[in-house]
Formats: sequence, C-alpha cells, structure tokens
Amino acid sequence: MKHSLFKSFISLTFLCFYFSFYLIAQEVAILNLDKNWQFKSLDADDYLNAQVPGSVQLNLLNNNKIEDPFYRSNEKKVQWIGEKDWEYRLTFQVDPSILNMDNIILNFEGLDTYAQVFLNGKMILNTENYFFSYEVNVKNQLKQKANNLRIVFFSPIKKTEKDWNQMRYELPGGPRVLSRKPQFHFGWDWGPRIVTIGPSGPIQIKAWNQLRIEDIHVRQLQILDEIARLEAEVQFHSNQSSTYEMEIWNENEKLNSIPIKSNKGKNKVRIPYSILDPILWWPHTMGTPHLYTFEIKIKKGESQLASQQIKIGLRTIKLIQEKDDQGKSFYITVNGIPTFMKGANYIPMDILQGRVSDQHYKDLLNDVVKSNMNMLRVWGGGQYEKEIFYSLCDELGILVWQDFMFACAMYPGDKSFLNNVKKEAEFNIKRLRNHPSIALWCGNNENSEGWHRWGWQKVFKPKQNKRVWGDYQAVFQKMLPSLVEAHTVDGIYWESSPKYGRGNPKHQFEGDAHYWGVWHDAEPFEMFEKKVPRFMSEFGFQSFPSMSTIQKFALPEDYDLKSEVMNVHQKHPRGNKLIKEYMSRDFPVPNAFEDFVYMSQVVQAYGMRKGMEAHRRNRPYCMGTLYWQLNDCWPVASWSSRDYYGEWKALQYATKEVFKPIILSVVEDKDSIHIYGISDQLSNQDLTLIIDQGQTTKDSSVIENLVYQPLTILPNTSKKYLSFSTSNWWDKTNKNQHFLRLQLYNEATNNVVDQQLFFPVKHNQVIRIDPEISIEVSNHITHASIKLKSKYLAQQVMLTSNIAGHFSDNFFDLVPGEIKEISFIPKVDSDSKDELIISLKHIGEMGKD
Repeated sequence: MKHSLFKSFISLTFLCFYFSFYLIAQEVAILNLDKNWQFKSLDADDYLNAQVPGSVQLNLLNNNKIEDPFYRSNEKKVQWIGEKDWEYRLTFQVDPSILNMDNIILNFEGLDTYAQVFLNGKMILNTENYFFSYEVNVKNQLKQKANNLRIVFFSPIKKTEKDWNQMRYELPGGPRVLSRKPQFHFGWDWGPRIVTIGPSGPIQIKAWNQLRIEDIHVRQLQILDEIARLEAEVQFHSNQSSTYEMEIWNENEKLNSIPIKSNKGKNKVRIPYSILDPILWWPHTMGTPHLYTFEIKIKKGESQLASQQIKIGLRTIKLIQEKDDQGKSFYITVNGIPTFMKGANYIPMDILQGRVSDQHYKDLLNDVVKSNMNMLRVWGGGQYEKEIFYSLCDELGILVWQDFMFACAMYPGDKSFLNNVKKEAEFNIKRLRNHPSIALWCGNNENSEGWHRWGWQKVFKPKQNKRVWGDYQAVFQKMLPSLVEAHTVDGIYWESSPKYGRGNPKHQFEGDAHYWGVWHDAEPFEMFEKKVPRFMSEFGFQSFPSMSTIQKFALPEDYDLKSEVMNVHQKHPRGNKLIKEYMSRDFPVPNAFEDFVYMSQVVQAYGMRKGMEAHRRNRPYCMGTLYWQLNDCWPVASWSSRDYYGEWKALQYATKEVFKPIILSVVEDKDSIHIYGISDQLSNQDLTLIIDQGQTTKDSSVIENLVYQPLTILPNTSKKYLSFSTSNWWDKTNKNQHFLRLQLYNEATNNVVDQQLFFPVKHNQVIRIDPEISIEVSNHITHASIKLKSKYLAQQVMLTSNIAGHFSDNFFDLVPGEIKEISFIPKVDSDSKDELIISLKHIGEMGKD
C-alpha cells in the first residue's frame, strides 16, 4: 500500500572551508599533518593521494583502484591488500615559531599496526600495537623546509604467520592472537575479513616551551550530599627544576592553589579540592548526567605557563556480589541505587574506520538514548573507541562496560607480548579513567568459557595445558586487575565475560551470562523465559537488514537466500536456515525474498523481546540485559538491531518499547494470565490497568472492556500485580480470532504509559483479514506527520519511504478504530526533491509455503 504527497522539507546546504593551520591552544602549538599524504605498495613505483587517518584499503577505494569491498562479493577481491607491505610519505614545512620552541614531539594517535617511521632519512619509531599512541622527540630532527616523513607498514598477515610458524603449539583463535590489532579484522561471524593497514589515527607535531601538562587524573575520594572531596593528580613535563603555583578552577571559581616544586623532566603533583552541594552525574534513565569542567593552571608569578581542562561527572559506581540462597547476586549501583542495566553490545561502526565521522558517533549514541538504553558493552574483539565516543556517553548519560581487547581465544604469555599488552592496557586505562560513563573493566570476551567449555584443552599435552592457562592467568588474573587498581580509585575489574559458559550449571546463578541456547542450539524462544541469569551480557537472534540496505550491496538477481552475494553477506554457516526454522515455528513463512526479509526482522524482534522482558520481569534476581548486538561494521545479515547505514530494524523499535521506564509484562499459564508491572522510576506511579478484548476479524464495535483497575506501580522493581482466568474470555474453538489489548494509563496526564497486545495462540495460527488501513500524511518544515487507522486488526505494520529518514515508530500493531500518529524525519544530508512516498507491509500480507 502506498501514499504519496509532495515533499516540502527544507534542504540545507553547508559551505565548508578546508585549510591547514598552526593551532595554539593551552600553551602548546599543534601542527596537524593531515593533508598532502601519498602512498603506494613497496613494490610499486607510482604514488597515489592518501587520506590520513585512513587505511590502505580505504585509500585504494578512494583512488578507484579497487571496487567497493562491501558490494556484492567484492570482499574476496581485496584479500591481497593485507598481504603486502605499504609506504606513506609526506613532505611538510615547519614555521620558525614552532622550531624555536624548547620541546617538539611527533605524535601518532594510531598506527595499524607494524610500522617503521622515518623522519628526514632517520628511523625514529618501530611500532607493533594498534591500541597505543606514540610520541617521539623530534626537536633535533626537524628543519624549516622540506621535512620528509615516511612510514613503512608491514603486512600484519605475513608478520603473524611468521611468528605463528615459530610457535611450539597452536593457540585457539589462530594467528590473529599474536597481533595487537582489532581481532575482528581477521573475520567474524558477522563481519568481513579485511585486514586493514595504515595510519589509523591523527598525526601531529606538538611544541611547547617550559611546561606541558601531560595527564590529569581526578580522584573522587568522598561524595556526600553536602560536599564532594576530590584530588587532581597532575602529571607534567618541565624543562628545569623550579617552583610554580598550581591552581584548580571550576569555571570562574578558583577552588584551590598550592605551591609546587618541579624536577627537570616528568613530575607528578596532587592538588586537593572540594565542591559544596555537589550535583551528581546520573545515567539519563535516572536523572541528569551533569558534568563539571575543571581547569588546571600552572603559573610562574603572573605568567601562565600551562593549562588544561577536563570534564568530570561526580558519581559512585559499585558492583555488588553477595551470596544468597540461589547463588550470588550481580548488580551495579549508581550513587547507591541498584540499577537495572538495559542495553546492547557495541562493535566498531565500520571495518574501514577512516570513514567513521563524529556525526556517526552522535547519531548512534542518540539512537541509544532514544531507545531507553542506559549501558553499552564495548566488545573485546573490536577496539578501544575514540575519545568522542566516551565523551558523548558522558554527556548523554550512557554507562559503558569496557572490555579489554581480547576475544574468543587463548593468547601467548612471552615477555615481549606481556610488555606490549601492559603498555596498551596502561595507556587506555589512563586515557579513559576520568570518564564517568566507564562502569566496569572486563578482561576479555569468552576466553575463559572457551578454555573450560569448548574443548580447547583437549588439543594440548599436560605441560602445554599448564603453560597456556598460566599465560591466561598472567594477563587476566594478575596484570590487568593490578593495572586497574593502580591507575583508578574505584575501577571495577571483571575477569572474563561470561563468568561461566552455559554448559556450567552455575551460569544461571552467578556472575554474568552469555546465553546462546536460543540460536546456536536452536532452542525455542521460550527458553529465554526459563534460562534467566543474574546478568545477561549476551544473547541474540539474527535478521536481515532492510531492503533499502540490501539494495546498496546487491542486484535484484541476487535476491535469493542461496545466491553467492547473500551467502557472502551472511557469515554464520547456518544463519539463513535458522532464521527460517524459527520463523516457521511462530509466523507465516513467505515465498518472496522481500517479504522474507521483512519477516526475519519481525521474528527477531518477537524473540528478543521475550528475553528482554523476562530479564526485566525477574529483577532483582536478574539485574541486566545487554543483547547481541547493537550495530554492524558492514551491510550484512546479523544479530544487529541497527544496520550499517543506521537504519532501525524491528528489534530497535521493540527495544525502545520494552526498555521504557514503566512497562507491562504478561505471562501466560494455561488458562490464566499474570500481569506484571516493571518500573525503573524512583517513586510510586499511580496508574490504571485497562484490559480490552477484540477480535481479529471484527471492527472496533466489538471491542469489549474486561478490566479497569487502579494500580500503584512500585519504584525500581518488578512485581506481579494481578492474575486472571481467561477461560470465560473466549471459546477454545475460536481462540485464534481473539486478542487482548492491555494498557497502563495515566489519568492525570491523559497518557498511555504502555500498551501490549496478547494473543492466546501463535501468530501463524491467528485468523486475519484485510485490515483496510487508511493513511494521512501532513508535511511540515522539518518532518511529516503520519496518521494511520485500520478497520480490522493489523499486526507488525512496517512503513518505508523513498526518501532516507527515520520513523518515530515502526513495526507496530493497529487495533481496530485506534488512530496511530507517528512522524517521519528526513536525514539532515538528504537533498532529495522527490515526492514523498510511504509504503507499508503487515503480517496479513504474507503468504505461506
């Protein structure tokens, strides 16, 4: 069904000016070396223009030397790139004002991964870690004109294979475990194998004279209602031994000032200060994520020699594990309040990371807030994210479960590897520790479970077993927890996610859990309601991305589950088979590819909602639900709720609903239903429960009210409030034509707080007729308003448009006679002049095999 009306949105054009400049900020001069780079393979003669930061793969694509690796089956055509060595070069000038400064360093925020750096013909750096920022003193190497910077990148594939062949035994995970670069680059069951190489972060020259502040760590010593006692630990570099004055400011208020003595070189000083009547930082689901901006100043007399600002949120976070009669609790308190964690697992947004802009981070994290999530888990097979990711989480009130970058493998424990890991971990702990959003540091993803439950030990001899496990212990039981303790005040360290694998009976009663009985073992969705752990940190189900996304990487001739292109963009060997199997259990299975894509999303949202609801319903026993996965790193059939292009799948809309502050949850038990009220609010909510009965083949005239009852929903808890027998509500012979509409209604605000439909039979047994949907579209300057109404029940109505944008709601049910109002907001960069066309699908249109 389609509705069209002329589009009347305002299109904005922005004029951007690109230029290079010397930036003088906080007494440090910065020269960005981000223009005029060239690159080539070491065995080639001709150079090409290069984007820095960026990878070789991205730069070859930008120069039209390779086809888009995301298009059709082109992934296979770019495997050669990671097997070659490459060279980047830049010729640049340095202004005399910088050359005359006392200290000059060359900073590399990221190099992927094995590189040698030459400045004016001299090798100044040798690297082997993607997750580290490098600084080199170049005061004596620089000249004013014609500086030559050359970086040689060596094949990570050849490097790891060479090291792998020298090992006495093979570690689970394969050669990738030897390389400190994102593990997903080597391929995963949702991502392509594109082993990137190149300058992954900005490259800058930084210069200063007498002093430079290098690091500030704000230690939150005591947070009370009336006062917050803090201490700033300041590390700075000084050219000489001297005396100075150090001040700390909160905007225009000086909080403290102390005299300090410095030695030549690195110094560390602590300055105490207090905030009266502190305003706390909260996750956005609980309050305001308030941030303070503190500034450290170092002065000599009236001259300010160095300064640096830092944003801080005042909060206390604790992980509570207490023995009880069922095992041991696992929950997080924020400012003393037990907080149910609602969220998802996050992976890097693009395997070609150079394409990820600040706007991409803003869009994704704003979607997280819109979806009522309060936590993301940064998964251990990806990367420690850019500063903007964590800063936005601070500002938006999103907590972060931060994995260290180890996943699904066993890692070596030789001295060189351990030193490399220690340097990486120490750097990133210090870089991220001031962010109030950081809730927990986790050692690895599934390494412990794999060792104990996946049969890895069987391939080793007894002495090798002891060595491999000893290497694990050296990193995850000794080094990482000691570093978190040493470099944070209240950092929480968790050894491995999950604590136990699902083969261990303890997985349901202690720690966090990854439950993959649904999906990998093909268990029914109902198992989500039975296998409820203390904290679910992974569970998931796949679906296809939208057709608008599929059209970007495939041709119509590829629209077949068995086509080569669809298999390339489905990395799980049983993925499509499992989607179809689960679909057949509960829903119609359509013949047309486009309909199958739609139904895959409906099934994913249906099953995952069961899990999320069950986890919230079972609080305080279960205190967290983080599904796998939020996003994609390329267009693919996967477990994501938000696809590579940022399009919301049905699961993202379902998440927004099931993570609302207050929801209803209905549990069926033979001929009875039990009504739960679940609230994250911190006060009582006086509402009304309304239950209406309707028929799928009748219009609104037959909707009958069954229950109208006031309810006081208790704060920060889940409770079963009412139970009803359904034996008199419908005849067993026509259950497939009945449904219940359950609402929590706020009479004071005339607002429906939550609404759910309950069907007494499976969705593939429901009798449906043409719902006769009417649709009205009204255009406004910034958006379109859409009103829908149906004569008969319509399930899982999906709206699509010919113009890129976002629907405020989608994949919804229409109850007969009920008016549904939503908005459509075009993307900011959409400059389409086309007529706006709204199309829709619903379950009633789906044919069966």
